[in-house]
Amino acid sequence: MIEIAFYFFVACLFASIVCGLVRIWRGPTVADRLNAADVVALCCVGLAVGQGWHLKDAIWLDVAMIAGLVLFVGTTAVSLFLDPEHLASDDDS
Repeated sequence: MIEIAFYFFVACLFASIVCGLVRIWRGPTVADRLNAADVVALCCVGLAVGQGWHLKDAIWLDVAMIAGLVLFVGTTAVSLFLDPEHLASDDDS
């Protein structure tokens, strides 16, 4: 039963990554692309947590925690440098 739950977890995260990559590709605004990249990176952190759960190895939790912190700092830094006029699409102007 645990194996089925793990594979369902991985399949859901993989589907989320695919949806995020589609939004990065098609996203009309920079903010959409930034949010989608954040979702993809968060799903990768989730995969690290799932790997640690599946292998019963706590080092993956440390990897996920460090990746989450780097993700937060990176997203915050990138969002500070975005120009507000690039956040809206051409239809909103």
